[in-house]
Amino acid sequence: MKLSYIVPVYNVEKYLRQCVESILAQSFDGYEIILVDDASPDGCPAICDEYAEKYPDIIRVIHQQNKGLAGARNSGFVQASGDYVYFVDSDDYFAEDGISEIYEKAVRLNADILQNSYLIYREYNGTGGIFRSPLGTDEVYSNEQMKKKVCVSTTERSAIFVWRNLYKRSFLEKHGILFDENLRMIEDSPFNTLAFLKAERFVTADKSIYCYRIRDDSLQRKKYVRDYDLVMNYQWKLKLKYFSENSDNSQLFYTDIAEFTLKTNLPILLSNVYKNDIDGKYALLKRIGNSEMIRKSFADYDIGKYKSKSLDWWATWLIMKRLYLPAHFLCKLLYK
Repeated sequence: MKLSYIVPVYNVEKYLRQCVESILAQSFDGYEIILVDDASPDGCPAICDEYAEKYPDIIRVIHQQNKGLAGARNSGFVQASGDYVYFVDSDDYFAEDGISEIYEKAVRLNADILQNSYLIYREYNGTGGIFRSPLGTDEVYSNEQMKKKVCVSTTERSAIFVWRNLYKRSFLEKHGILFDENLRMIEDSPFNTLAFLKAERFVTADKSIYCYRIRDDSLQRKKYVRDYDLVMNYQWKLKLKYFSENSDNSQLFYTDIAEFTLKTNLPILLSNVYKNDIDGKYALLKRIGNSEMIRKSFADYDIGKYKSKSLDWWATWLIMKRLYLPAHFLCKLLYK
């Protein structure tokens, strides 16, 4: 078996057939598709069984109690038999042929991980584009080189998505790299941080065949996400743990992740609170501002480096100074 596609399935009845059909349409032999039904409440379990019955030599189905995306991917991985694994999101799809070229490059260069370009499709406005790896499009990195690349992987976003990578199964098994099932979201980045730090040979390619769909109801466009700050804090601590245990502990990594936390994650957390009709906004603001993730980020990154001193910068400054009452009123204005 050359390749195992691992496809977690939950509440994607609208998209599942396109995803599976796009895999079947690839001109590539020696693969399996593992559909992991994570107790999906819609018609997905029946669709999974339908495909398994139609393609018994190719498609297997795992029906399980709900574990979340991390748990579904882990369940598929432990049953995979391919030399390489591809974690495919069930609301995404392959826009064109090309898996054989990517797989052959990974094998030829003995890649532990191959990172590829990808397409993006924004369902809510019909726009799209091509995104290439910030690590290059035809590069081979050693372990020492990758440890340096991980130091800027957060702001470069190279380590965020697992579906843009091929992983050698024996490499993941050797190092015991699995998704942390305590994370019900944002599980990709810690997984990739550890995998990137462990990879002996990391290869990049430029074959943009995978299409990442940003749905109308995607997480970024949903209403209030409860305890979002606690989830972010947990995944942040995981990344720091993996880095401290598997690198020379360069300060560059901590500065990089701090910059991303303050410029990207903090506004997301504030938006999650202040754009929604919920009680206890002031208490949540204080919890966010006093979290270990935010306090260490202020210690590791100088917000004076921001080019703009707009209102959101002043909100960040007020939180840095723990002036939560004026920060609260400013956030109410900002996110009205």
